[in-house]
Amino acid sequence: MFQTKSYRSAILVVLFCLPLLSCSAGTQGISAPPLTFPATSQVNVSFDETEIPGQCRVFSHLLVSIPSAMIEREIKNRVEQFGMKNGADYILIGMARESSEGVDDISFRPYGPQSSYSFKTRWQGWSFGFRDWNSGGPLVDFGINRLASDNPAFDNEITAQMVLLNCQLAPGRP
Repeated sequence: MFQTKSYRSAILVVLFCLPLLSCSAGTQGISAPPLTFPATSQVNVSFDETEIPGQCRVFSHLLVSIPSAMIEREIKNRVEQFGMKNGADYILIGMARESSEGVDDISFRPYGPQSSYSFKTRWQGWSFGFRDWNSGGPLVDFGINRLASDNPAFDNEITAQMVLLNCQLAPGRP
C-alpha cells in the first residue's frame, strides 16, 4: 500500500512539474501576446504618446528585456520584427530601467489586455507588469537616439515598457 501511494505521488509530481520545466527550458524570450492581428509589412516605433494616431487600438502590453551586449540596430530590428509579426502598426516604448535578469537574448513578456481597446479614449498609461517592473534598478535613458548605431546600447541588461498598437480599422470593430 505504501509503495502504491508513493508511486502515485511521484507520478503526480512529474505530471505537475513537467509542463513547468518544458516552458522554461525552451527559447528564453519570445512570448506571443494573447491578442494578435494579421502581420504588417512595416511598423512605426515611437517614444511619444502624442504621435499615436487617434484610430489606433492597443492590443498588447509588454515588458521587454534587452541584454547589455545587443547592438542598437539589432534591438530596433528585433522589436520591429516582433511588432510586425504580431500585427502592430505602431510600437510605443515607455520607460526603461536596469534589470538584474541576466538575459542572453531579447525577450518579450506580455501582460494583456484581454481585448483590444482605443488608445485615444481608454489608454491609462503604463499600468501593467508592476511586480516585475518594480523589481528593476535605476531608470535608463532609452529613446530613438539608442536605436541607430552599431554599438551596444546599454552597459547593463534593461527592461523597457512597450505597447503594440494596430491602427487599421476593420469592419465591425468599434
